[in-house]
Amino acid sequence: MFNKQAIYHKTPKGMESIANRHSGLGPRLRSLLIMIDGKRSFSDLTSLTGECEALLEQLAQDGMIEPVGGAAPVAAGPASTWPDSQAAATAPAPLVAVSLPDAKRCATRLLVELLGPTSEMLSMKIESARNLADFVTAVKRAREIVRDVKGAAAAERFIAEIESHTPQA
Repeated sequence: MFNKQAIYHKTPKGMESIANRHSGLGPRLRSLLIMIDGKRSFSDLTSLTGECEALLEQLAQDGMIEPVGGAAPVAAGPASTWPDSQAAATAPAPLVAVSLPDAKRCATRLLVELLGPTSEMLSMKIESARNLADFVTAVKRAREIVRDVKGAAAAERFIAEIESHTPQA
């Protein structure tokens, strides 16, 4: 049974499923599996994805995720702001202390590289963010656009790059 108090991480089977796009996971399960990083609590995942208990339970039953440190619940550490990427799933990157203005510059640079001049409105929203919450909201919207225009892999790389340049709350 899925434990709402435990922090989960990907098993080797889960990491393989992320690396192998033909693993048979549906889009919602795959997206949720990508977000599981060994740091996010059930409430963090729910706030990112909406209701996800049944999906988390399915991932646990399929052997894709397991509680950090075994079956016992683990106290939540600092939660990551972004869903982790395919690359981050295999090797966690060291946390780098950066400022919000640095994160904004990184995000707008990436958007211009990915979308060209059509990124102007998204970049303006990101640059006008007054705090981390506004920044996260703007970047989530940008991720949706990148996914629609360039595909899921590009959106994952976009988020992974931004995550490494985002200050922790």
